[in-house]
Amino acid sequence: MKKVKIAFWVIVLFFAGVFVYQNKVFFMAKQSLSLNLPFLEVLHTPELLNAILFLVFLVSGFLIAYFFSLYERFKSKKTIKSLNATEASQREELTALKQELESLRRAPSGDAVKDEAHSTEQSV
Repeated sequence: MKKVKIAFWVIVLFFAGVFVYQNKVFFMAKQSLSLNLPFLEVLHTPELLNAILFLVFLVSGFLIAYFFSLYERFKSKKTIKSLNATEASQREELTALKQELESLRRAPSGDAVKDEAHSTEQSV
């Protein structure tokens, strides 16, 4: 599966490179952005290459998505920690029950079984 992922990303990067190369004229053109709000004067950015504008907006989108997913990640970590603790306690209980079952199987007479069962009922 790891090789498939690597091959997939190599193909994606190859096609992205071909796309950028074939549209080099567009990406190398300079563009200025402006913001026109009624209560402010018109704001302009310095002229930047379209490639830089694409990268800025791509990175800002990744950052926004990352910060929005932080809550879910912390929540998932907390759930995993709780489930691991539950699993550990259930494993301990299973080990204790297996030991009790083995001791009951090795008991020589029916009296020992009754005594063991009686002591188990008292501990619960």
